[in-house]
Amino acid sequence: MLKHYNIAAVMTDSPPQDKLEFLSEVTVTTSHSFIRWHGRNAKHRYNYLYSKEELKPWAEKVKQISMESPVVRGYFNNHYGARAVVNALEFKQMLGTVLSEKERATLQHARNYFTYDYQLGSVERHLTLDDK
Repeated sequence: MLKHYNIAAVMTDSPPQDKLEFLSEVTVTTSHSFIRWHGRNAKHRYNYLYSKEELKPWAEKVKQISMESPVVRGYFNNHYGARAVVNALEFKQMLGTVLSEKERATLQHARNYFTYDYQLGSVERHLTLDDK
């Protein structure tokens, strides 16, 4: 039905407890595709920073999807603090895109934003996708 009406199936990455793993499978139903990353923190929804290892399979999936779908849109919905900004820009780099000067400055600013956790009143470890 989605193909018939030219509607994109939405693929997601969600906490395992949501039991939505089937939505992580590559499903191309039209000439455009849509992916949402919700984060994997079931206890504090949307308070999550993806690691490089967690995003690596998605980079491969996006490459696969783009062979069938010329337009691929992604939305990082793990938006607590600046995590979505960091993950979106770092994922863009993982796909081989060179960030503009403005994007690099934004990425650095976003990384700095969450080094202090205002809810917990403590300093968080400075994380990047290069952390292992």
